[in-house]
Formats: sequence, structure tokens, C-alpha cells
Amino acid sequence: MTLAAVLCCTFTISAQNVPADRNKQYNIVLNNSQYTHRDEKMSTGDAVSKILTGVLTGKTSVQAPKFEEDVKTAIVKGLSNARRFRYNEGLLQSSDNAEGGHIVVDAVITNITAKSESKDTKDKDGKTKVTTTYTGLIDVTLTLKDAKTGDVVSSPSFNAQSSSYPSNSTSDQAIRSAMSTLSRQITNWLNKYRPLKANILEGARAKKTKQKEVYIDLGSREGAFEGLHFGVYVVKTIAGREAKSQIGKLKVEEVEGADISLCKVQSGGKDIKEALDSGQQLQVISID
Repeated sequence: MTLAAVLCCTFTISAQNVPADRNKQYNIVLNNSQYTHRDEKMSTGDAVSKILTGVLTGKTSVQAPKFEEDVKTAIVKGLSNARRFRYNEGLLQSSDNAEGGHIVVDAVITNITAKSESKDTKDKDGKTKVTTTYTGLIDVTLTLKDAKTGDVVSSPSFNAQSSSYPSNSTSDQAIRSAMSTLSRQITNWLNKYRPLKANILEGARAKKTKQKEVYIDLGSREGAFEGLHFGVYVVKTIAGREAKSQIGKLKVEEVEGADISLCKVQSGGKDIKEALDSGQQLQVISID
């Protein structure tokens, strides 16, 4: 009963110290999108030279502007899937952006390319066979602006490339694969730009000098899920400023409630146990 009372008090006190907007969701929207690449104007001689080069090397590279709208859709998908952002077309029409943190995005697409490479191979009978592989490449730069102030907050660039597709596929398939890669890259970047944050409540299972499991104050209410990874940081205040030092990594094993999850310690078990035993404040920040 005494242990239960201690645990109850620990969780209650921690919950009271958690800011209500710690993992707040923000609105995000794509404002402008433009495809800036234009095919070079080449002389007849240069054009013939480019064709001959492709014939001799078996390699070609062709811009595919017909996919501009599809790439825009892939960008929106990437923005929409981020954990702490909600895609909201109404953000542009709203006259009341009293809160900061909402994001308006401009996109510049600089490259949508389909590449092919052909090689001659011989089968067991000595017959020559031409094998062609296709690769899609897409380059995009996003400019993120605060919806309230218009200030630029970041300008990440993405270079998405598909895997090589075999002869029985097409260059279009390769480009569509690159679009899926682009969406994932944008989502991953936003998840790291606005990560989920939590605190370690207390240690769970330990073995000798190493911590094996811990409880964190993040559950289903703020988006915790099984398999989510965190970095573990010791938090210190130096000259009025918060300083963090990473000492380990965690993985969510089980979401046990609205504001609690059990995590497995993946690295730094010894340092985490020592920090917990000495009463240091430990913060966890999502890293995927």
C-alpha cells in the first residue's frame, strides 16, 4: 500500500507539471507551388550530341513536367501525415491568426527526372539481351513561414529518389515511387522539427546497474504508439538557459493509458539508472 501511494503521488505531481500545450498540434497548409525547371534550348548540334551520348552510354535523363500536379499532391500528403501538424486549407482564409506556430508553406520543385540505363547482358546460350532499369528523381525546396508574422522559420530541401525499376516497368512508375519517397521525407522532417516530448516518470525493470524499462508521461492522448523511438536527455539550467545532454534511447513497448507508456531502454541503461537514482530531471524527445 505504501508503494502504491508513492507511485500515485509520483504520477500526479508529474502530470501537474506538464504544460497543457506541450505537444500541441499546429495547422499547416501549402500556399504556392511552382515548377521552375525548364528544358534547355539546345542547338541542333547539341541535341544530336545528347542523343548520341545516350545511345553510346545507354544512359538517358529526361524531365517529366507532366507530373507537376502529382508532385504537389505528394507534398500535401507529406505535410498531412506529420504528427504535430494538421493540414488545414482554411488557414489561408482565416483573418485571425492570433496564435503563433501555424505554418504556411511555399514549394519550389526544381527537378522531376526519369532516368534510364541500358546494359547488354548475355544469357547461357550466348545471346545478347538488353536490360533497362529506371530511376525517378525529384528535388523540392520548401519555405515554411509563420502564419501570424510571415517570418520564414525554415527552408528544408529534399532530394527524393526511387529504387531502380527493372525492364518490365516504366519510367512513370519510377517517378511515382520517388513521389512516395518525397512524402515520407517531408513527414519525417516535420516530425523532427516539432517532435513529441515527454518526461521519464520513474524506472520500471532494472538489472544490476542498468535500467531496462521506464515509464514516461506520454500516452494515447498525445499520440504515443508502440514502436515510437525517443532520445533520453539530462536537462540542466545554465545561466538561465536550458541545456540538454543525450544519454540514451528508448522505444515504446506498450501504451498503458492516456498519459503513460512503458518503454524499453535501447541504449544508455547505465547512465539512465544513475540519473534516476540521483534524482536528475530526464526528458525524452521523439527521434523518428
